[in-house]
Amino acid sequence: SLTSLAAVVTLVGVAPAHAAPDGPGKYQQAQVGLTYTVYAPSNTAGLTRTSFELDGCGGGLDEFINANYGHQTSGKAWIGLNEFEKYCIDGPDGVGPAATVTVKGAKATIMGACAGGKSTCASATRASVVKSGYTTVTLPGANGLKSTDIEVYTTGLTVAQIRAFLRGMHPVK
Repeated sequence: SLTSLAAVVTLVGVAPAHAAPDGPGKYQQAQVGLTYTVYAPSNTAGLTRTSFELDGCGGGLDEFINANYGHQTSGKAWIGLNEFEKYCIDGPDGVGPAATVTVKGAKATIMGACAGGKSTCASATRASVVKSGYTTVTLPGANGLKSTDIEVYTTGLTVAQIRAFLRGMHPVK
């Protein structure tokens, strides 16, 4: 749609001079034209946002947000955040449940890497989450917009840090 195109064009443009480098500005701009609630993180475990883009889901669904904090290939901490109208990409293989967290009334399962590199497992350890974490949760709609499917990939973060990241998600206005 033209509104979505305007949002993409806005995102490609220069951020306003008054916006903080890791402020919610890009998230607020992305909300324009999307029918689901855009959430911005307020706790990123000290990581700086390194990328932000809108990607196509296809099938008539709104574009999804893909934001990164830190660098996935750095060997250090990294957060990959996706926000969707409806999940439109598959999550990783080789993860199992390690912990849960309640975020805005919704239960999220924090997954960690399966022992021995198995493709599936009934559970994973909290320590394995630090190696490779994957979390999904559907957060409620706000401001008259639809709910949001959230997907978070992590490396180098503890369960406590992932919980803090998720609990720090707030709808933009």
